[in-house]
Amino acid sequence: MVNMKILLVTPTYFPIIGGSEVLTRNLSIMLNEMGIHTDIMTYNGNKINNTNWKEAVQKDDFFNVFRVPAFKFFPTVLNPIAIFRMNVVPKPSFIKKIKDYDIIHFIGEADLGFPMLSYFIKKPKIMYCVGIYKNGGIYKYYMFKRPYLRNIFKRVFSNLADIYAVLSSDQVKLISDLGVPTDKVVILPHCIDIKIFQPDKKRKIDNMVLFVGRIDKIKGLHILMKALFYLKIPIQLVIIGPRWNEDYADYIEQMSHTINKRGIHKVVLFRAMDQSDLVLWYQKASIVVTPFLYETYSTVTLEALACETPVISTGEHILKEGLDGILVVPKDPKKLAKAIEKVLGDKELREKYGKCGRKLIEQQFSCESNVKKLVKLYKDILNN
Repeated sequence: MVNMKILLVTPTYFPIIGGSEVLTRNLSIMLNEMGIHTDIMTYNGNKINNTNWKEAVQKDDFFNVFRVPAFKFFPTVLNPIAIFRMNVVPKPSFIKKIKDYDIIHFIGEADLGFPMLSYFIKKPKIMYCVGIYKNGGIYKYYMFKRPYLRNIFKRVFSNLADIYAVLSSDQVKLISDLGVPTDKVVILPHCIDIKIFQPDKKRKIDNMVLFVGRIDKIKGLHILMKALFYLKIPIQLVIIGPRWNEDYADYIEQMSHTINKRGIHKVVLFRAMDQSDLVLWYQKASIVVTPFLYETYSTVTLEALACETPVISTGEHILKEGLDGILVVPKDPKKLAKAIEKVLGDKELREKYGKCGRKLIEQQFSCESNVKKLVKLYKDILNN
């Protein structure tokens, strides 16, 4: 047992379901199983930027979830604090709770309300950046869309934590461009529970294509659906994910009806699922497609490969071209369709990709090894 108390602080948590929410929960469970007291703090809300001014504490089997009141004081287009990535303002009383812990571990940089208001709290802090992409997120916003805010943001952002963790080596330069010194940056990949996400060949269904993710434009689902019009092989497309953008979700539903009426392909839509249900679909699918517009790192890819399901992706850096999947350029439905046909038409290739993918996950992305790296990081930051 390690004598330390960790608080994982994230702007969104269940019932919101996504990669960072699942990551937060898995880390809390595994750290507590290792004897490290770990709790979670989040805004009290059921959708991103949809919070309320009520305080709540939720008891889980392993940990507490402190739901902090938060309020959106300004409309999005007139929000002056948005220059610091503060979409809502948490009730300052959360600071008292933070002081009870040895290390504050922020997860996600999409909303910086908690880190900003914790600026003067003298506690060791880690910022786990899970969405640093060159063509999106805070990088694109401050480097290209709002370059006049870049310098002030860099000065503030680089002092919000003692250590900044990123998912891969290519993100080290990106976060350095945002003002964080490289000696404050560590690489900490996502971890996958390979005991939950494991292959089951008996479940495989021929020509089943799976998409998992939030129903939002940046996930590129419309590109995948347009690719169906170029596909000669009849497929069943299974879409699993929460409605993130209502207008976009309605558009996807309309596209689904149009495709189903044509009678060549079948599209089925499901809402977000728990891991125990989701793994069954990974096991059933012939391939998983991640047609994201700019993301270069996805938990979905890791989960699929852990189940020996090959992945076709638009820029997923962990894919080793020719070993565990196929990379295609973003926003090109014709090339995406061609890649899908190639993999669906070659069973030996699918099996090769699947086996290599599983091996990669076991070697580099298992929760057991990566959580140990995190615990070592905790010890180092306390000792220093």
